Amino acid sequence: MRFLLDENVHKGLFKFLKEQGQDVKLSPRTISNGQVFRLAQNEERVLISRDSDFLDESFIGPEHFGILLIRVKPKDLASQQSCMKKLLSEFSEMKGRAFMLLTKDKFEQLEPSTIE
Repeated sequence: MRFLLDENVHKGLFKFLKEQGQDVKLSPRTISNGQVFRLAQNEERVLISRDSDFLDESFIGPEHFGILLIRVKPKDLASQQSCMKKLLSEFSEMKGRAFMLLTKDKFEQLEPSTIE
């Protein structure tokens, strides 16, 4: 898969995804959420973020390639890696699974309206 990591995601996840053979890129720092989202769209990447603002309907469009919202303690890299490994083993792509929530023990598909 192709991923774009938002600046609020643990940088160790970047290295982990690279080691798993994934195409991963870091978002430039200090750009707006809209710019981050457009970059993910333009490069056909799944956006990985801790920011639930990306689940706002204004970010949903026909060129959407998925958003993975991380809800694991920011410094708990081991749990983030473990759950990502499970996700990667189940899905070769996320298109059609627009919103996924990554928690310590699992991941699940969500509707934007269910996010708090």
